[in-house]
Amino acid sequence: MFTTGNHLFMYAAIGLFAASFLLYILKSRAAGFFLLAAGFVVYSLYLAGRGWIAGVFLPNPVVEGPYLLPWALACIAIIAAAMRDERRGLILLPLLIFSAGAIFYARGIIPPTPNKLTPWATAFFITEVFAHALFYTGAMRAALFLAAEDSIETFHNYLVWGFVFYSVAQVTGAVWCYLGWGNTFQWGPRHMSSASIWLIYAAFLHLRFIPGWSGRRRAWFAVAASAVVLGLTWSSYLHEMTFPRIGG
Repeated sequence: MFTTGNHLFMYAAIGLFAASFLLYILKSRAAGFFLLAAGFVVYSLYLAGRGWIAGVFLPNPVVEGPYLLPWALACIAIIAAAMRDERRGLILLPLLIFSAGAIFYARGIIPPTPNKLTPWATAFFITEVFAHALFYTGAMRAALFLAAEDSIETFHNYLVWGFVFYSVAQVTGAVWCYLGWGNTFQWGPRHMSSASIWLIYAAFLHLRFIPGWSGRRRAWFAVAASAVVLGLTWSSYLHEMTFPRIGG
């Protein structure tokens, strides 16, 4: 694959995302959307190329969290644009932040073991990363709500969809765990982190039924919850940076 190991594709895509954000700030939204779509295509090619790093196609490097997260955020930004969301361009802000994480993340791939070469593992990582992207987007929209620049329904809806994706991730992850290790849950840091995040957002969805939890308090909860997601997931990613890698 021509993109194998060629990180210039990632840099070019991130440059297009940055230019799209600048055009959004300058209120040139049509041109900004064109650059966003172009960046999405280029980044998609880069992810496809990562799948060939080992010489044969493997989905594991394609769905690795730090690299897939910018793609998921770009996808959400494009969907928001298609739905004529007036604040869609601001989704590019977390996109650029997490793209910086991809730039400095470890190259190559962790050699996959047989229990990781299952479609259930791929499904787990895709749904988990999309949930994270929706949680971060929802937190950003909650911050806009606190600044009286957005509605409560907007950030709430993003977090509802994030919870749906994360719930699917828990199911696919449990199936993968059963097939690979013989049980559906392990009392390790990774599984405990996932369970904690799920419980936090399950609690968020119930706050609207509790007297005294106004829209502003729920918005602050959403922002704080995203900080928990950031800390738990990136502590895992940084730990994985110490693993031996091949290619890249």
